[in-house]
Amino acid sequence: MKYLSIIALVAVMISCSSPQKKTEEAQEPTLKEKVMMVHDEVMPKMGELRKTQKELLVLVDSSAADSVVAAKYQELAREIEVANESMMNWMRNFEPDFAGTPEEEEEYLQGELEKIETVKSDMLKSLEEGKKALTE
Repeated sequence: MKYLSIIALVAVMISCSSPQKKTEEAQEPTLKEKVMMVHDEVMPKMGELRKTQKELLVLVDSSAADSVVAAKYQELAREIEVANESMMNWMRNFEPDFAGTPEEEEEYLQGELEKIETVKSDMLKSLEEGKKALTE
C-alpha cells in the first residue's frame, strides 16, 4: 500500500508538471512568428512615413529661398523614402514558405529577422527625425 501511494504521488506530480511545460513552450513564438511580429509592428507606419515625407517636401518648396533649410528637409524626405523602399524590398524578397533543412530554415529566418529589425530601425529613426523637423 505504501508503494502504491508513492507511485500515485509521483504520477500526479509528473502529470501536473508536463502541461505547464508544454504551455510555456507554446507561448514562446517561433522564429518565423518573431519575424512577422516585427514586420506587423512597423507596417502600419508606412502611411505615416508617406505623410511625413509629403509634408517635408512641401517645406522644401516653401523654403527654397534658404537653400540650407531646403536641403535639410530634402535630406529628411530622402531618408524616409529610403526607409520606405527598404520595407518594400524586404516584403518583395521575404519567402514565408522557405523550405529547407531545419538548419537552413533557421539560418534563413534569423537572417530575415536581422533584416527586418534594420528596416524597423531605419523607419522609426527617419520618421522621428522627419516629425521633429516639422515641429521646429
